[in-house]
Amino acid sequence: MSLTPIPGVTKLKAFQLGKETTFSTQVAATRRFGWRATPTIDEHVTDPAADTGTLDPAIKPYRLATDYTAQTVGELYANDAPYLWSALIKAGVTPSTVGLTGKQWDYLPASTSQDNWETFTAEFYDDATADAFTFTGGVLDSLQLTFPQGTLAPIQATGNWRFAAAAAFPSTPTAGLTVDAAPTPFYAADTELFIDSTAGGIGGTKITNAMYDAAVNISNNIDVKRFANGNSTRFQAANYGRGARLMETTFTFAKTTAALAEVANWLNANPVERFISLRTTSLAFAGLGQPYLQDIRFGGYWFTRTPQDVNTNTAEQLVCHQIYDATLTYPFKVSVVNTLASL
Repeated sequence: MSLTPIPGVTKLKAFQLGKETTFSTQVAATRRFGWRATPTIDEHVTDPAADTGTLDPAIKPYRLATDYTAQTVGELYANDAPYLWSALIKAGVTPSTVGLTGKQWDYLPASTSQDNWETFTAEFYDDATADAFTFTGGVLDSLQLTFPQGTLAPIQATGNWRFAAAAAFPSTPTAGLTVDAAPTPFYAADTELFIDSTAGGIGGTKITNAMYDAAVNISNNIDVKRFANGNSTRFQAANYGRGARLMETTFTFAKTTAALAEVANWLNANPVERFISLRTTSLAFAGLGQPYLQDIRFGGYWFTRTPQDVNTNTAEQLVCHQIYDATLTYPFKVSVVNTLASL
């Protein structure tokens, strides 16, 4: 006899994105990602606050505005990175050509004004085709990049997505897409840390044999905008408001002279601004003489220090809060070099 397997195999799960041309208008996906992706729908089903003469609920519940969210987790690959930075930071970034075939993506978010959002359609599905979801109007509410300690493995990216709506269920995923079979990862091992005292010197002073690990956290604090426009648009998200953005970067340092100098800066009664670059340079090349690269730059201040143990050694954990620096002219800057020509 032939026995049909139970559908819903975890290894057959897939996550795909397509860049939208109109906010929350579904488009076909153009890229499949090798991330673990978990979609969540919260309809905020609510029981009426009523006295019914019964000990048990006796009136059917009602729905409130639905929240469509998702979390993606996985290694940070060079050609995937612009999707994350575009969804997090701003729309309209296009790459310049470097090294004949390489592409450089530069993200400089506005701080004294608002950038437009780049929104995406996301597809979540597995072999149980009757359980496929498509969300529209997707942006990143927050992004965390973790630079692993010890193994110095590829940087791990955790994205918390916000969506405006869901397409009809079940949806039909875009066919014919596959993951990049030979992606170029950005390794913690290939990352250098630079800390300088002036905006003009950023990226100049390398801190050697000190950084065990790091974690970059950027939160947009998105405000979902919904309006009472009649039942044809009930509960639909019409836009996103930008909240107070927070970038917090945590470093674990060995007790080197340079690291302890940063502890002294933290202790200084007059806070000392530091200008930081986290530069990851791959051994692989995106173009002629041009390696795959990611460089995250920002100015900020040390906020907290926490003692740590790293195996047999004590260590220092310092947390930096980024600020908008008028001399730098940006709150932070991200540059990515890869071979991706467009989103």
